Amino acid sequence: MFIKCCSKLSIRRCRQYLFYTIFIILSFSLFLNIKYGLINHSSETTNKILLQNESLLLFKESTLNCSGDPLEQWCQHQIKLCNSSLIVYNKLFIITHSIILQPEFAQGKRLGGENIQDVLNQPEEDEYFHFQKEFIKLPCDIQEFHDRIPDGHLSNIFSAISSYRLPQKTHTIYETTIAVNRQDYVNVYHTITDVYTVYLLCCFFQRNPKSVRILFLDAHPKGNLDILWSQMFHSYTRLGHLKNLSSIFYHELIWSQPQLKSELDITKYRRIAPSFFFEFRQHILKQFNINYKINEKLNCQSLNLFFLVRHNYIAHPRNPSGKITRQLSNEKQILDDLKIKFSKYSNINFKINHFEELAIEEQLNIIIQTDVFIGMHGAGLTHVLFMKSNRILIELTTSVGSGREHFELMASINNVNYRRCLIIDGSSTTAEKIFDCIIEKISQICPLMTVSIHSQPIVTTFFPVVGNFSNSNITT
Repeated sequence: MFIKCCSKLSIRRCRQYLFYTIFIILSFSLFLNIKYGLINHSSETTNKILLQNESLLLFKESTLNCSGDPLEQWCQHQIKLCNSSLIVYNKLFIITHSIILQPEFAQGKRLGGENIQDVLNQPEEDEYFHFQKEFIKLPCDIQEFHDRIPDGHLSNIFSAISSYRLPQKTHTIYETTIAVNRQDYVNVYHTITDVYTVYLLCCFFQRNPKSVRILFLDAHPKGNLDILWSQMFHSYTRLGHLKNLSSIFYHELIWSQPQLKSELDITKYRRIAPSFFFEFRQHILKQFNINYKINEKLNCQSLNLFFLVRHNYIAHPRNPSGKITRQLSNEKQILDDLKIKFSKYSNINFKINHFEELAIEEQLNIIIQTDVFIGMHGAGLTHVLFMKSNRILIELTTSVGSGREHFELMASINNVNYRRCLIIDGSSTTAEKIFDCIIEKISQICPLMTVSIHSQPIVTTFFPVVGNFSNSNITT
């Protein structure tokens, strides 16, 4: 009886041992499946991340538009560096692909975009950044190619360059961005030359201007001309406002040439329009809803004369008083005398105003309707670029500024007739001199009008002063 019980107990234990053994084997097998399954999944995930990061480095070189001057020359002078991730054109500007910017390495006292009243009297150097090493990262071994980088601000920026292999976690910008380092940011002459430069880069790389982002590399406060950038292109961003991002990956970042290297600047001494100038002019007028096609032909039987006067205004922090130069000391007397003189001509509509407090749309609307544009040498005469062809610009100069040719060249580029009128400020005969200059030029453009110009009354009108826009001095 005892033996039977023992054998039954052994069988029962054997079954338990067998069950435990099977359970352990199954558990271990399951463990191995789970372990290697996770490893494979992790490996696949890692591979996917690597492939995604590597795909960020892939780019297709731009198809360039090489038509006309200067684009043809730009195409002929290329230096490809860093496996074509960096290309220098004509030692003027640079296009980069798969580039990382680290805004924290742009050191400066200001971020940019402040209200001008909050930064009055601040030194100009506070409105620029100092770039430290690591500000720029490119996907290649950095070599000594700094002698191939354009001079000026680009040389300073690209001295702060380092390399990376694969991009880490970054904020990514997929759209084409053009980086601009502005100097005279409230000067309409220099701003228009800057805006044209960026527009020309869009044409060269065949990018739609309205899809291109602008990156300001400066830390200037807000300016009344900032609207030109937001209207002409998709939008603008200030580098100082990106400080909250540790790194930014740009698929395509174009670095614009310095302000004084613009094809519209006086240093180029152009009398013939550079590439895409008339498309640029049309683009600006379109963006501000200006009807530029009406009355394209000059009507000598009904001429609109516009006299641009200069008033004080605060343009930038270094001029808190707002006092400007090249104002006519006896301006009121001159304008009163001109109104009397033109009151004898029914076919001339004489208008007077200043642009400091007018919105850009209103300024362009005035200029597009103007047949004879008169004003002292100053940045406001840049608007000659938006006059219709075969009109007249009368530039008033004193002996001090008579050698400057900024606006004579701009008038030539836009097919506008130019007359420099040398006057003596404060003289009682200044109004007579200005009047003679105007009549002389009108007589050349409208010879049949000379006889009938001497016997009929005129209506003199004034534009209302509204809005807010600047007309800065040119610094030469």
